[in-house]
Amino acid sequence: MSSQLEHILSHYQDESREIANVDEPVRSLVLFKLADKNYAFYGSQIKEILAERPVSWVPGCPPSLEGAINHRGRVESVITINRIIEAPEQPVPGKRTLLIGRGKKMQSGILIDKLIDVLDVAESQIHPAADNLSAALQKVVAGIVPVGREYFALLDLDLVFERYLESSGYDDTRA
Repeated sequence: MSSQLEHILSHYQDESREIANVDEPVRSLVLFKLADKNYAFYGSQIKEILAERPVSWVPGCPPSLEGAINHRGRVESVITINRIIEAPEQPVPGKRTLLIGRGKKMQSGILIDKLIDVLDVAESQIHPAADNLSAALQKVVAGIVPVGREYFALLDLDLVFERYLESSGYDDTRA
């Protein structure tokens, strides 16, 4: 028995093998559900994950602005991205989650239906978005990420905020 093991081990020692590089760059992702669909943001764009809290309604605001919250002494806007990505707005049983996202042009709370996970994914697992996405999603999706047996549309928060500002009538040339 030991001679067989020695033979196998010597075979592996004699072979000149190239060692695979496993130091692949990874990206942290925040996975969530919105209208029973899977989405993700880059973790670097999400500053905090909060339990839902009361949102104060602000009159005269665009429909995608849910309102505002007091968060650590700061007034934060809270938006729903359903209309931006053309996801139906539906009542969600239980409490929703609030993501505090920061992009290049703005920071805001974002209401999501359910937080799934925060995990690191190899960059090679982020695939280009498919051509069959809706026109609204094509404008904000950075890629598609398989996680287990499910796929998540990876949203670029800067593009989401840009679409939000466009839809709300904000003109950044005045700023």
